[in-house]
Amino acid sequence: MRSIVLFCICLISLTTLQAQSQPTFHVIMVGATEDKTLARACQLDLLRFHEQFSKIAESIGYVYKPGVLVKDRFSNDAIRKSILGLTCGAEDIVVFYYTGHGFNLTKYAGNFPIMAIDTTGDGNFPLMLIHEELMKKKARFCLTIGDCCNKVIDENVPQDRSMVKGTACNPAIFRQLFLQQRGGVIAASSKRGQVSGAAPGGSFYTWSLLQSIDYACHYNERVTWEQLLDDTQTRMWSIQAARLAKQESIFTVGLAGDSTATAPDSQVAVAPANPTATPASASVDSNAAAPVQTPVVAGVPQPAAPASAQRPDFSDVNGFLNTLADESLTYAVRTSKQTQAGQYFVHNARVKVYVNATQVALIPLDQLMSRYSTLAKSIRQVNIVERLSKLDPSGRFYTEVAVQEIWNQ
Repeated sequence: MRSIVLFCICLISLTTLQAQSQPTFHVIMVGATEDKTLARACQLDLLRFHEQFSKIAESIGYVYKPGVLVKDRFSNDAIRKSILGLTCGAEDIVVFYYTGHGFNLTKYAGNFPIMAIDTTGDGNFPLMLIHEELMKKKARFCLTIGDCCNKVIDENVPQDRSMVKGTACNPAIFRQLFLQQRGGVIAASSKRGQVSGAAPGGSFYTWSLLQSIDYACHYNERVTWEQLLDDTQTRMWSIQAARLAKQESIFTVGLAGDSTATAPDSQVAVAPANPTATPASASVDSNAAAPVQTPVVAGVPQPAAPASAQRPDFSDVNGFLNTLADESLTYAVRTSKQTQAGQYFVHNARVKVYVNATQVALIPLDQLMSRYSTLAKSIRQVNIVERLSKLDPSGRFYTEVAVQEIWNQ
């Protein structure tokens, strides 16, 4: 505990000399590390986020420049100064991450939350407003994430990550996410009017997001931001408390050339919301943006597909498999879902089954269906391993698929 606090304090003053030939990966991290209920979770969130994103910056050849706003710098004024003082080059990347309490207002029209930082003074900033201000910096790419609400659910997040042997993190995935498009992404851990869960081991959404990023660099050769954030939601619902609370994350992807994305309002200035409101005045709005982007294949030989062919969507396939192994559904419901397999697999597809890092079976597709109908109680999560899977010549269906099962301990 003490070492984590010291890390957060020391990282505030951490600076990295920027080589003239390298662009900068700016990261602003804000966390409620002294909150009575969220302190431990927020400290772990910041530590894990820093570790993951420093690796991402290194893998794409960027200078990593972090800043952490905690303790006496956990304030709206510090956030305002950090954003206004941020200078970006055209090739730079900017990431803003907040972990702490959050709320929304009946009179505030936005779906994204308001960060609960100050109880007095000028009020609190909506997350979308922060994203809009950062987009004005004209960096190559901007990512804004808020893992926030006002409720702590007493459940530990899983601490393990099991990877199938023989795979390694492919840095091309990070280049695909951060360098092969321009624009911005904003994400929040829950919809307007909902609560977000955390535990002493960390916040549910942050754990799920970092797991999704880690999984993508190992297994998902054609990941997009939409797929990554959809997968984050699937992983978050592998945590029983998040699933029972129906915690649903939201996001908006605004990339250059993506006509479906919602463009930020460049006319909004950095001005806080009403400081007197509390989470009790929140209202529910289930309308969340759901932009779509065409998946991209990154460096893996695949069967040639006609221009009209639709590749199986990674998030849909992963979600389908996890539905089959969802113990909250009845046996009858799970077996009825099996009829959807034809959307993704040829009828005689072969399946390599891994439990954690060990291959335990090579079975036909129908046996996989039966397996998940009967073993749902034991399986916590299912992951499709794209690197070890193959498509038919049309590019529309899997003929061979590898799945990784993470079992309950």
